[in-house]
Amino acid sequence: MPLASTTRGYKGKGHVSLRPKNGLGRQFRLGNVINLNETIEVEREGRQNFQEVGGGELDVTETVSSVTAELVVNDIKPQTIAIGLRGSYELEASDTVSDEAALAWPRERVTFARIPDPAEAITVAIDATASWAATTEYAVGDLIADTSRAYIVTVAGESGSVEPSWPTDGTTVSDGTVTWRDIGPVALVQDTDYARTPHGIQMMAASDAKFVGDLALPLTVGYTKNAQYIIQALVNSGEEYEMIFDGLNEVDSGNPMVGRYFRVKFSPTSGFSRIGSEFAELTLSMTVLSDDNRVGSGLSKFMEFAIV
Repeated sequence: MPLASTTRGYKGKGHVSLRPKNGLGRQFRLGNVINLNETIEVEREGRQNFQEVGGGELDVTETVSSVTAELVVNDIKPQTIAIGLRGSYELEASDTVSDEAALAWPRERVTFARIPDPAEAITVAIDATASWAATTEYAVGDLIADTSRAYIVTVAGESGSVEPSWPTDGTTVSDGTVTWRDIGPVALVQDTDYARTPHGIQMMAASDAKFVGDLALPLTVGYTKNAQYIIQALVNSGEEYEMIFDGLNEVDSGNPMVGRYFRVKFSPTSGFSRIGSEFAELTLSMTVLSDDNRVGSGLSKFMEFAIV
């Protein structure tokens, strides 16, 4: 049986999809769009009647100055975030990361460059690879390694001409005018020196003696990165899309409505709440531009809609 409308009341639902106008990349759905509002703004000029006391207008012209729309989305997909941030996104596969440099402070979190796979082991080591050198200036915080242990400068100065006997019990040793402290094995121990977090590690109280004041302790970390989307924000001037709205009228037996916006460009989002007690929403504002590829008598260069 053909579709027919039983009411002209309207309560809209539906799917919103985007397709890059440059032909590069596939069509994709934005997800759960909870609001879609269009606005047509005009520049109005009237010719006022100065011939009669009552006034009024003899003529009026209204020129469309802009066609815009605002979408509110609460499916926070990488594609959607990239659109809202004028960015790009890429899916990185799981891979092994070795010798990644990181900085640690006492009892603070260390965030790895990529999200680690929680099922895979990690390695954390003090980035101490230099050997001791005679008659050399050392600054507070400088590190050396002797076999598998690390030593840090607590008092700056010049090292002596003869290498000192290195302690292995966490104490200090004088070397010319330099004072070194044994800070233990180069390789750190999970659940002793640090605890794992979803984003990397957090230094524990047992590792406090490895630090000098507020100076950062350089580390190298190794882990397996989880597959993840990487979004680079504000790296382009805004891609153009065709937008398709596969609408449904909830109060008209779910009858379909199709909307096509032939050429749209999104502005950077006005805001995105990354912490909150409610589901996050991303507001996307777009301008509907004239599509000069649409030619023919009576054809809109902006939008077209089909309803039953």
